[in-house]
Amino acid sequence: MRGGEGAEVIYALRNNDTLASKILNNLVNEGQIGRKYYQKRLPSNSSKDYYYMLRETPNTESLIIEYGFIDNANDAKKLTNNWQNYAEAVIKAVMDYKGLKYVPIITADSYIVKSGDTIFMGNNEY
Repeated sequence: MRGGEGAEVIYALRNNDTLASKILNNLVNEGQIGRKYYQKRLPSNSSKDYYYMLRETPNTESLIIEYGFIDNANDAKKLTNNWQNYAEAVIKAVMDYKGLKYVPIITADSYIVKSGDTIFMGNNEY
């Protein structure tokens, strides 16, 4: 194991921690280790965000979501096996933050198109 383990969410200095916290909590609920949510300041000017993307995208609620560390075997396995759940966890957090109802796009009875499928397969003929 070289790096850390778990998820982190970095949010812009101009924003509060509410969305970042919701995202990290949802990732933890999906089985990922939650490290922290935080802000990082530019050393040469502490009034600015360290990360260019956060600093140069004004009038938005910018964040960086680090789902895990690829150089950590545990995280690599979790990311490979659970990436869809982690992505949905973020969507759920955003919907909750915005006060909107979360409706999953893919449900247990959804069919996912596979190589070899044709448009002539008709409903439930797979």
